[in-house]
Amino acid sequence: MSCLKDFFVPHPSAERLFKKMDMIMSMPRKVVAPCLLCLGKGGVGKTSMIEELARRNITSVNRIVTVTMHQNADNMGLKELILAEMGLDTSRRARQSRRISPDLQHLIKSQNIKAIVIDEVHDALTLSPFQRKVNLSLLKNLSGSTYGLSVFAFGVPDAARFLREDPQLARRYAVHDLETWSNGQDVRNFVFSYIHRLPLKKPTDFRDQELCLAIVEKSLGITDNIVKILQASAWAAIADGTERITLKHVRDVEVIMAMELGTSLQGLHDVSMEKDCA
Repeated sequence: MSCLKDFFVPHPSAERLFKKMDMIMSMPRKVVAPCLLCLGKGGVGKTSMIEELARRNITSVNRIVTVTMHQNADNMGLKELILAEMGLDTSRRARQSRRISPDLQHLIKSQNIKAIVIDEVHDALTLSPFQRKVNLSLLKNLSGSTYGLSVFAFGVPDAARFLREDPQLARRYAVHDLETWSNGQDVRNFVFSYIHRLPLKKPTDFRDQELCLAIVEKSLGITDNIVKILQASAWAAIADGTERITLKHVRDVEVIMAMELGTSLQGLHDVSMEKDCA
């Protein structure tokens, strides 16, 4: 059903990050390109922000290249993923060739590539000590004078610990924290903007502060949970004919998700755990 389809809703936290990235990519070329380490626990919306950033970048003069470490069925390393995304040969013979650096430099210049976005960067840093050292060196070289690329790396908070193993990298990467929501005007705007885009025939009462508070509390302020609550509540509202989200839908949402949709909310225990970074 269309009410279960994911879509991006602009909100101040994401827009601040996008504005910061635009500013970095618009800067005159520097000896060392400025980089960002965007950190947040699972479910805060890292991947959805990256997808929205890529969508907006389609018409931008300053191009970005996006790679994801997590979805890597071919078991390629970080370097191979970047080369493949840029359309370069990733065979062993090509990687050993001395031509790879000039080819990459030419591509960056000719296509005006200003930044690389890495999703799930912690997956590149939680490998063996040798592989981690290789990837840390790559992150350093990408932003150095040879390539001059800003790196926008997204990951869980523990990724910062690995970057600090290299003092030069620690200085290059400004940390941008992606926080969970707290009850207030920003989250109310997000919730009701999302509801407005759902295929419901009747309007939800946007003045109902108790409804919004219940959504925030049940979601633990996690963006992914908020979206799941709204989607499941909308599904239930369509199924029962009310055609608008009510407090009862939100209160019963975990049962609706488990019994009807086969999904669940991310719990407090899940939030407190790092994602396989120990």
